[in-house]
Amino acid sequence: MRLTPAQIAVRLICGESLPRVRDDSLMDRLREGHDFLTRITGADFGYDLEAWHNHLKESRQGGYTYGRNIVLPRIMQAALQSPEWQKAVQNLTSRCT
Repeated sequence: MRLTPAQIAVRLICGESLPRVRDDSLMDRLREGHDFLTRITGADFGYDLEAWHNHLKESRQGGYTYGRNIVLPRIMQAALQSPEWQKAVQNLTSRCT
């Protein structure tokens, strides 16, 4: 399956391990997904997955494929419910302040 740039970035910011970043830590994947999304869109919503989804579903930047009627894709819901993801985001954002 071929992924669009937006799909790759969303999978990374949600913590998914992709073949080329298989050995990266969770924080590295989140950071890379965030950086990729900012390059694709020119916007920066930090690690706010809902804000990213709302922006991408309207702009369709990077070939975003989740429909406008979806409140939040399952991959984002799973990330938000993951204690590991939450801790990684907390660590990443506390380093920026």
